[in-house]
Amino acid sequence: MTPLQAYLNSPRARRALSKKPGQEGFSLIELVVVVAVLAVLSAIAIPSFTNISGKARATAAANTLATMAKECAAKIADTGVGPAATFQIPALDGYRTANRAGFFMGGALVAAGAQNVQCTETTTIEFRSDNPATYPDFVYNTASGQKTCNATAATSQNRGCTGGVW
Repeated sequence: MTPLQAYLNSPRARRALSKKPGQEGFSLIELVVVVAVLAVLSAIAIPSFTNISGKARATAAANTLATMAKECAAKIADTGVGPAATFQIPALDGYRTANRAGFFMGGALVAAGAQNVQCTETTTIEFRSDNPATYPDFVYNTASGQKTCNATAATSQNRGCTGGVW
């Protein structure tokens, strides 16, 4: 028996030679099923990711407001009433339109990027949203320490504003 005949008679070679062309890979039906499953999964997942993004924006506004209020309280405790607190006012997504939204100190709009903001013991610090139906407005009263919010729709109520308190 020649080496070629020995190789052709081996189980390994017989398996390789017995396969028909086109048996490897995926069929068109299998690929269509996989694409359909991916489409269903993405249809379920994309709204969840959108809601998570909205919650993150509202949480960022609430946390930034709380940090600014704490910084103002620390400045007032250290140097008395009325010092200029040095922190930069951020422009947060969902809280940046100048006509209705943005950062307000004592009812006055403070431009994003401002660094010297006057802190007093009797002012309100606010983040007003572009649209309260999407994101709640957050208010901190430095005199009373009360944290209130305004959410006009179920969407914004699920984003950190429950019963007018945050």
